[in-house]
Amino acid sequence: MTSADRQRKATGPHRAVVDNLARELGLPVEEVEKVYLSEMARIESGARIKTFLTVLTVGSVRSRLHRDGHTGH
Repeated sequence: MTSADRQRKATGPHRAVVDNLARELGLPVEEVEKVYLSEMARIESGARIKTFLTVLTVGSVRSRLHRDGHTGH
């Protein structure tokens, strides 16, 4: 992750997604936001159709956090 990625913040509809995902997973918003922005950038870079990026990103964030042992609850 570049320093520009670390400085990015989820805004608009992405903010609500990050907040809801953090609440659902019982994890700090900052932690979920960092993973969300990283996964969104990764998925977006290879996407030709961008319609469902948020849905794909949420699934990827859940998987990544569970895989890494971040259960929260």
